[in-house]
Amino acid sequence: MRGIVDIFRKLFGDAKGADVINFDGQGVISYRFKVKKMKIIKDVIALRFKTSESEGVILHGEGQQGDYITLELRKAKLLLQINLGSNQYGSILGHTSVTTGSLLDDNHWHSVVIERYRRNVNFTLDGHTQHFRTNGEFDHLDLDYE
Repeated sequence: MRGIVDIFRKLFGDAKGADVINFDGQGVISYRFKVKKMKIIKDVIALRFKTSESEGVILHGEGQQGDYITLELRKAKLLLQINLGSNQYGSILGHTSVTTGSLLDDNHWHSVVIERYRRNVNFTLDGHTQHFRTNGEFDHLDLDYE
């Protein structure tokens, strides 16, 4: 995705300022957590972005057990996909997908906040919040350290 992402340090534990990152459609930024594996019960991710592109991944994290969180633009709408876990037999399917907004490729700043406590999620875009509960039975997001 070509554009600019303004990642609040709150994502990294410091809410005092922000880092501004420019992407040209080819780049990626990697962040390493202090511990190799984490079972996260609560998340708060806040960022701002602007772009003229209608497609692109903004944020992605995954774990070795199949858990993941992905935030991306699809057809100029914001798509949040999260999976707190599925079992190998297919009887527990944890994939959850929620779309919000439209025309987000307008090269204007858009604010996003994802707040998750267990399976309850608040997904806020430009002050408009969607509340939802993730699918499945698991409530931890198991991510690797990068």
